[in-house]
Amino acid sequence: MEINKSNINDLVILLDGKVRISAYCKKCKAERVFTMEPYIYFAEDRSGCYSQKLSEEVLRIQRLYVSEDAQSSDESTSKENTRWQWKNWQIEDESRILVFKFVCSMNDKHYLDYIVSTEENKFRKIGQYPSVADLTFPELNEYKKVMSEDDRKEFRRAIGLYASGIGAGAYVYLRRIFESLLEQAKGKAGDAIDIKAFNNAHVGEKITMLSSYLPSALTSNTVLYGILSKGIHELTEEQCLTYFPVLKDCLYMILDQWEEMRKKEEKEKSIKAALSKIATNIN
Repeated sequence: MEINKSNINDLVILLDGKVRISAYCKKCKAERVFTMEPYIYFAEDRSGCYSQKLSEEVLRIQRLYVSEDAQSSDESTSKENTRWQWKNWQIEDESRILVFKFVCSMNDKHYLDYIVSTEENKFRKIGQYPSVADLTFPELNEYKKVMSEDDRKEFRRAIGLYASGIGAGAYVYLRRIFESLLEQAKGKAGDAIDIKAFNNAHVGEKITMLSSYLPSALTSNTVLYGILSKGIHELTEEQCLTYFPVLKDCLYMILDQWEEMRKKEEKEKSIKAALSKIATNIN
């Protein structure tokens, strides 16, 4: 991502340790809140070595830009001599590679670390531990009653490819999962739909035919399949990787609603059985 004047304050807040992350903790095996201490860097001058918060230095640099802009009466000179940067030469070496160390709120020995390369105003994540796959795989266990083991494996492959920077390949597996969800709904519908007409229909038409058996998250987002197909055949790897988290969350939303439907049906069956038993005992 690019750091610019519109988001520099967000960077200062992050460097100041005021950002919290809600993520799966691999060691706690549960969702946790992670926090980070202010980012400290060390410098040396004639008086010796000293430590300073990087957020304060970045903020100081930005105040200088504001001051120079206010004092300059020659617009062309201002643009030429004060090309905006989030950092200056004094912190260039210290900020070339940034390591953000987040700590689990329940155990200060559990970490979530990100490594970021900064080149001019461009930030690029070049490392993470635990990996995206490590943090996401356990989430799929929540859907084991509405997803087959094969579908969960395919979801893991999609996430693994995304974590490795392979966008189009990840979309192949997401689309197969989507198609599997439609097949499950078709199985629930049974004889309520015309199988021949269903097999000859386009995906959008299939979703309409199965609307009574699908979560609203799917029926109201019919463009999902088209985006997945376009990602496989037309989008660049960078575009695929950029859009992947949104598409993954969309599938999660569908699975969440399906899980809610399953629990509701299970509860209704349980109550019906209990009432039947009571009726038998009192007659």
